[in-house]
Parts: sequence; structure tokens; C-alpha cells
Amino acid sequence: MATLKRKMGDVPVAVSEVSSGREIMTQVVYAIEYLKDKDRPIAFGDIWQYLSIPQDQQRHRPALLKALMAHPKVEYISNKQGPGGQHTFRFKPIHNVRSGDELLAYLQRQKTAQGISVKELRDGWNDAQATIESLERKGLILVTHNKKDNSPKMVWINDKSLTISVDDDFKQFWTNLRLPTNDSDIRSELERAGITPTSQVKDTIKLGPQKKEKRRINRKAGRSTNTHMSGILKDYSFKK
Repeated sequence: MATLKRKMGDVPVAVSEVSSGREIMTQVVYAIEYLKDKDRPIAFGDIWQYLSIPQDQQRHRPALLKALMAHPKVEYISNKQGPGGQHTFRFKPIHNVRSGDELLAYLQRQKTAQGISVKELRDGWNDAQATIESLERKGLILVTHNKKDNSPKMVWINDKSLTISVDDDFKQFWTNLRLPTNDSDIRSELERAGITPTSQVKDTIKLGPQKKEKRRINRKAGRSTNTHMSGILKDYSFKK
């Protein structure tokens, strides 16, 4: 019975599928970086053209389209909504913010006051830092900065309803206050105000050695006899 022999140049089906999968995922990574850099919706045809897929890999086009549609870092716009009836994609950032107005609205919707990381905002928003600096100068947001390069670090909405006016006299009084320069002066100031400093040395009470009570042994009075030997032993107690 004749058997079919595989030629040296043939590739097993399983190995071929694994290799194809790796090639597709590599192209997905390149496509996502391209979308992130452009920061706008891009048709799948333009993405395919940018990737410059070799002619022998054109069969991967449907698989790449499906992979992009399912990727969590990609926003998919169906061909019914996309321009020219094409499948369109856009990079999906951590925070869906791409302008100053969107940032203000996004900050106002926050339920906590923990702030938003500027590093996360820059993910997919190329003009994030310049826009944040502009909003800060206008007093619309509150910003903390990195000590190294003074770049924006965290942002909050500047709630004007929390703004209060302070008299100039109180500002001057507060500015003129001087704190003690060392721990000793701080302790003295607290004691002068009748406050016990936490650093004050507490007197320890030394207890003397305690006497141990002697244990009393309860001795029962009376004479004990061996009643079971009464017929054998003689009683000599009368001679005492």
C-alpha cells in the first residue's frame, strides 16, 4: 500500500497555524501603535496599507480585522457608521478624554476626589499636557506637579463653590506666625500652653519585692489505726 510522504519544504498544519497567529498578533500591535499615534478614526483599508503586509500574507486580512474588532484597546466603528462604508477603528485610551472640554466634563462626573493621573490622560491624547497647563492658568482645574521637571502629575476640577475669601489682616497674621525651630522649643511652647507633649518622659513607678506567702499544710489531728490488722498487732499505746 502506497503512503504519502511529506516533502522537506512542507510545513505541518499546526506549526503553520501557530506561525500565522504570531504574525497576526504582531501586526495588531503595530496597528494599535499607529492608531494611538494618529489619535483619530482610521479606516481598516488605511491600516492595512500602513502595515505593508507582504503579498504571501494577504490571506490574514480577515483575521486581522477580527482581531482589531475584539481588542480592548481599540474602539470599533462599524462599516455602517464609518466613512465610506468602511470598518473604522480608533485607539481607546484609559480615560475617554481628548480635549479640554471633555476633560472638564469628565472631572465633574467623578464621584471621588482622588484626582486623575496625567500620565493616564496622555494615553491616546497627544495634546494632554499643553491643554492641562492652559486650563490650570485659567483656574479651571487644580494640578499637582512632579518635582523633577515640574510637569503635571494629577488633576482635579476646581470647584468654585468651595472658594472662600479671607481678610487681608488674617492673611498677614498667618504669614507672620513662626513655628519653633526644634523639638525642645516645641515642647516648651506646648507646656506653656498647658498641653502635655507626647515626647515628655513619664516617671516609672518602681515596685518593691513582694513577699511570698508560705503555703500552709493542713494536718488532720487524731490517731490512725490499721483496723484490718487488729487481730494480729498488739496495742502498745498505753506505754507512751
